[in-house]
Amino acid sequence: MILSIGSTGPDVRQLQDFLNKLSILGSTQLVLDGIFGTKTQARVKAFQGTNQLANDGIVGPLTLEAIQTALRLLGLLPTPSASAVRPINQQILGMAGVNNLIPQIIPSIGLIEESTFRPGDSKNILTFRATGLRSGRLGIFAAKKGAVERAVILLLPPTGVPDRVLICVTQGFGQADKHGELTKIGFGNPLSPEFIKFVLLKHVLNRWGAQTLASKKSMAFMYIVRSKGKELGPFASDGAFVHQTLTELVSLTNNAFTFKAVEAMTFSSGILDFNPFLASISSVLNVQAVYNIDPKQGISASMPAGRVRKQFCSGVEFGPKSGFEFMPKPRWKNESSFPIKKFLTAKEEFDYMHNLCMPLYALHLGIQTS
Repeated sequence: MILSIGSTGPDVRQLQDFLNKLSILGSTQLVLDGIFGTKTQARVKAFQGTNQLANDGIVGPLTLEAIQTALRLLGLLPTPSASAVRPINQQILGMAGVNNLIPQIIPSIGLIEESTFRPGDSKNILTFRATGLRSGRLGIFAAKKGAVERAVILLLPPTGVPDRVLICVTQGFGQADKHGELTKIGFGNPLSPEFIKFVLLKHVLNRWGAQTLASKKSMAFMYIVRSKGKELGPFASDGAFVHQTLTELVSLTNNAFTFKAVEAMTFSSGILDFNPFLASISSVLNVQAVYNIDPKQGISASMPAGRVRKQFCSGVEFGPKSGFEFMPKPRWKNESSFPIKKFLTAKEEFDYMHNLCMPLYALHLGIQTS
């Protein structure tokens, strides 16, 4: 990697963050915009000049290593760890695949016809369409830091090399396991094959991953599998670990995707983990868009100007709220399950709006309108 005037992207953004941590040339902080301009060049030259390096403002391997060494000496950068990610397709699905990816059929799903969507109009009645069966490439991996390990599910389009990835931090499962059904399939064991297959089917192939691959953007989809205890494990607030995991996933899949741009989404109670997660990755990844679906609160983590922030609420947790697209029951009259719902109780309405409509449709709508 060589960075110089005119370079852009997440590597430049990380360099700017490194230079800010070193506080070169006083307390003035570089804007983490991922653009290698004259101010970033000046900070690089200042560092090179005080560390017996060629004072050319170009960040090659020697300069980068010197910056990272200085950060480690100050305790601001952890010592590089050994490989954090390993493929577990064989362990979970009984097949290894090519480049750790296996062909995957994606079921037909319903989508909101975005041409009929009028943002800001809570009386706008939506119409829907179906995708039909599609295909993709699937990989399941284990990502480890120290003694803590979490499974990661990667879903890619059937062909091509997407340069964008959408990371999913979905809801917590603790309250949903009142009768112990999730415990029976291994929730609490981060690598439980039965629990991983459960979220693979419910969340990746029938929800978030399917909506991502059906969108107008060519994106990889990465789902972090939760566990009891600390839930997201090292992913919760360690942006450097997220970056390392993505880097190793690219290598393990033989460069089947890149992550020049990152998008991220959450659903329901996932917002509680999403805010610190988003804050931790913003300095090391080029986060371009975020989606917040039917939560109890909004996204609090700050983002650079010009980035996309889409938030949707159904009205079952709170009514119309600034910064949210309000999606109340009348907008769903054309949805296929609506006519058979009698909504006799608040729970029936909650289950229909929160557990069916919002997770099955809102992410794709957010991507299409971003």
